[in-house]
Amino acid sequence: MIERASEFGASAAVPLVGGDSTHKTAGDMLREAREAHGLHLEMVAAALKVTPQKLAALEADDIASLPDPVFARALAASVCRALRIDPAPVLAKLPGIQRPGLAEADRTISRSLRSSAPRSGSGSGWRPSRALVAVVALLLVGAAVLFWLPQSVFDQIGSSVAHLTSRDDTASESANVPAAATAPAGTAIEAVAPGAAPLPPPAEAVAPEPAAAIAAPAVADGNDLIVFVAREDSWITVTEPGGKQLLRRTVKAGETVGLSGSLPLSVVIGRASVVDVRVHGKAFDLAPITRSGGVARFEVKS
Repeated sequence: MIERASEFGASAAVPLVGGDSTHKTAGDMLREAREAHGLHLEMVAAALKVTPQKLAALEADDIASLPDPVFARALAASVCRALRIDPAPVLAKLPGIQRPGLAEADRTISRSLRSSAPRSGSGSGWRPSRALVAVVALLLVGAAVLFWLPQSVFDQIGSSVAHLTSRDDTASESANVPAAATAPAGTAIEAVAPGAAPLPPPAEAVAPEPAAAIAAPAVADGNDLIVFVAREDSWITVTEPGGKQLLRRTVKAGETVGLSGSLPLSVVIGRASVVDVRVHGKAFDLAPITRSGGVARFEVKS
């Protein structure tokens, strides 16, 4: 007996290693390995994401109750990997991997090629081109690979796709705001708390508003309280007390916008890494208050 640890965390003597399995069936060998680990059939089935009925049919050597012999071999190999035992003795006891349907398809293709081949005057047989032979070989290899793949591989692919989709959905969720940025001397600036109002929607999703509601800011001059210089397109919102918005639009790349208004000013910058900000004529660093999504929130109070 050789001590091995299975993926279920249990260590047990594995009878399939070095033992005589001449008179045992594949189901007997799998059942003995599972019982040697002290595992219930339902536990192994849940770990492999198959029904207990299918695993029970495999241990009972009832291959006819399974979808096909290829599935039976793939399931047996998965059980062997889970229990950390050699799959070769088990797979040797199971039916072959080639389906009758696949063999019949091979014969049908061969007969079609022969029947459609032109006959030369000398009576010699027609030979298909190398390109045609390569295409047929690739099709057969692809079909064989699909038959070999266990169900767990398809489950892992589906889980990966679902994970990528959910990650896109959660990318815009609120995160903790870092420490406040270093402000110029004499200027009071506060980062907005994590529980603040949600970010404004992207420019493409915002319904157009009357021109009177949001005034287009003029180009910055030396008397502006806050100035934005966009190196690339960025969504910027500046709001006065009472909800009056001085700016709410996409500032184009290369554009400079200066604003003055009633304090405190609430500022939200959509792509903070591509915008330079000056408050009272002094550079203001956005990096310490920029969240993982690239959004910076702060207030200018004085």
